[in-house]
Amino acid sequence: MKTIMVHSIHRGEGKTKVAKELAGYTQLQGNKVLLADLDFITDPHSRALGLPSSPNLEDLLKDIDAEAEKNPYFAINFSEDKLRSYLLTHNTGLKVLSSENAKELAENEEIAHKIRTVVRNLKQLPYDMLVIDTDSSNRDYNQVILEEADHVLIVMDNFRYNVKDLILYLHKLQNMGYSTENFKIVLNKVPDPIQVTIDEIEKDSGLPVIGIVPVLDKTYHPSPETENIYLNVADPKNVDFINAIKQIVAVL
Repeated sequence: MKTIMVHSIHRGEGKTKVAKELAGYTQLQGNKVLLADLDFITDPHSRALGLPSSPNLEDLLKDIDAEAEKNPYFAINFSEDKLRSYLLTHNTGLKVLSSENAKELAENEEIAHKIRTVVRNLKQLPYDMLVIDTDSSNRDYNQVILEEADHVLIVMDNFRYNVKDLILYLHKLQNMGYSTENFKIVLNKVPDPIQVTIDEIEKDSGLPVIGIVPVLDKTYHPSPETENIYLNVADPKNVDFINAIKQIVAVL
């Protein structure tokens, strides 16, 4: 399994869209993909993607709590059947670990250990790709995902302050002993020439820009009644959008 962490420095940069579309496109190409929503601070995938509210990440964390009373976190291993009971299924076959809004989890003293346990268990499942959507913080539970990921995608626009914040973020991680060699940048819209150029972004950050996801004229918003994830990559009219996602997947 290849593990892809989708991250951003600021909220609202489009990381959930990128995570969903990367997972959906890869699934539509005949691969087995798992999309894990480990962002329990902002609006959950269950609403953003039109999925039921349960089962979800919080159910899995409760069972991890129960197991932790008997075993250390590193020894907690769930069977494949048990893990599948927490997953939702899209009609393409895409599996999703959904998450409800639960900001209090961020203050849990053991949350980093629990999230590592979640990711470690998910990586044992027989899938070709695990795509992990995270929140936009630099907290310890996101840092453990950094350690588990094969690729870290930073989703951002090319506003000058974002590039500066990215550089500060990278330096902070490096000073803490984290490697950023597997980091890559995905731009969430076609660059504005009056802002920072791609060459400047790559030179200043030291990271490659591997894709530019265009903004769609119309973004589909699923109704509360639907239980289907709407994938923009499933609409053949979105040629430029599909090609952008295809390019990112090809690099990964």
